[in-house]
Amino acid sequence: MNCVKCGSVVADGANFCMTCGTPVTSAGHPAVQTAPGPAPDPQADPSSRQIQAPVLPYYQPVMEGGNITLPVSRKFRVRCPDCGRVSDDIKRDQTVGFPCPVCKKAYAYAGQLLIYRMGCFYPLYAAAPMSVIVDGIDYGRITNQESVRIMLSAGPHVVCCGGINTKKSDAFQIVVSPETNNFAFKLNLVYHGPWSYPGRGIPMEFTQCAPEEIPNI
Repeated sequence: MNCVKCGSVVADGANFCMTCGTPVTSAGHPAVQTAPGPAPDPQADPSSRQIQAPVLPYYQPVMEGGNITLPVSRKFRVRCPDCGRVSDDIKRDQTVGFPCPVCKKAYAYAGQLLIYRMGCFYPLYAAAPMSVIVDGIDYGRITNQESVRIMLSAGPHVVCCGGINTKKSDAFQIVVSPETNNFAFKLNLVYHGPWSYPGRGIPMEFTQCAPEEIPNI
């Protein structure tokens, strides 16, 4: 049978399309996974019911000629080498190119950096602006409980989070190559009471993790 999303051939008995990662059932239709929630109240106003968004399964990136590829519909963030803009977009085709949403020029990348900002219950921390910083350049904000995928060129990079002119997390040096092309980190803003902000800055934990631990990416 064929995937109803991208049209690729899906092997019998497979749970996911190996091209775009779409879950499939025995009938060939997408299997939508939803987070568990309370049973609907038949007396409730239908307009007040929340629709659960589908959960994308983790997709191991594929390398083609030293360049990384992603399935259609996956989110990514790029810093365009031409216009310098940092932009988020969604993969719209199966080529190795990742276009800049601003100037439309497409480039291939050798690896990806996944970062998840863990949820913080303290409102001041949850609303605090945090940026992903790669090689000393601001690669855009990451909000509370958000995951980002940043496309990187081959070679060494230094990664941390925080602000360009404010306190930063610990930094990690990573080297993107055909053998090491998939890096993942978690950012945690540690709440130690209201006295820890703004006088002492926000305590941050920036730790490496397995790519499978990054949600909704």
